[in-house]
Amino acid sequence: MAIEHPEPKPVRHPEYIYMDYARHLSGRLRRTITGPMWHGPSLREALEGMTAADAVERPIQSMKTVWEIVLHVTARAERACLRMDGLALDEPTPTEDWPRIPVPCTTAAWEDSQIQMANAYRAMAVRVCEVMSTGFLKVVEKQDYNVATMADGVAEHGAYHAGQIMVLRKEIVRRRPSGSHRADVMW
Repeated sequence: MAIEHPEPKPVRHPEYIYMDYARHLSGRLRRTITGPMWHGPSLREALEGMTAADAVERPIQSMKTVWEIVLHVTARAERACLRMDGLALDEPTPTEDWPRIPVPCTTAAWEDSQIQMANAYRAMAVRVCEVMSTGFLKVVEKQDYNVATMADGVAEHGAYHAGQIMVLRKEIVRRRPSGSHRADVMW
């Protein structure tokens, strides 16, 4: 009786491995906005039903507002996209990192901020796949990490802040007098 040897598995070219990882990261970036996430709500899920009035409330004085967090994660994702395009950017200034809430704080401005956030993450997800073969492991200009690590960090950053939004959301609801309604224009 002859011993049969299994067919040897073909060796995968590193480019295919990078492609798989790029797709994985791209999916993580998209799910950071849309869900589902295994650990909790996505950014969109955390923001669902929040009004502009809710978003500017500061129920915990030591924390940022929900709107400030939305602008912050947007700024970070947009900056990462620019870095993937090869721009040598320094770390953001405090104003660049935490942009100001638009005044007046209208429903339209709040919706626009959420759309910008979703667009920034979608753009990042697309760019991850585009740069996969030309520079996925390239070190980001003026930084000590590569594009893959940066993309992973953007996804983690969004997930972290979705958790913060949920904490703020619970506190906003807890403090609200029952039956009260707030105007959606704050100033």
